[in-house]
Amino acid sequence: MVTATQRIEIAALRLSAKQVIDTTAAGDSFSAGYLAARLQGADVADAARAGHRLAAAVIQYPGAIIPPSHMPSLKETHHV
Repeated sequence: MVTATQRIEIAALRLSAKQVIDTTAAGDSFSAGYLAARLQGADVADAARAGHRLAAAVIQYPGAIIPPSHMPSLKETHHV
């Protein structure tokens, strides 16, 4: 991530090839997790981690929308 004053590298979560089912909406999910965390007061690095966690959850299911019963909570994804 690049901010006005710094460049920050946040590694994505590692999943095995067997865990990755469909990458549809991975970018949108990252953006949603990132923005939700920022709105909750997270800094850039923590928000990026939240985006990675949400995207990692989404790509483990087919299609762009995962079952509601498997949707991570804000507490699980954001740690804010």
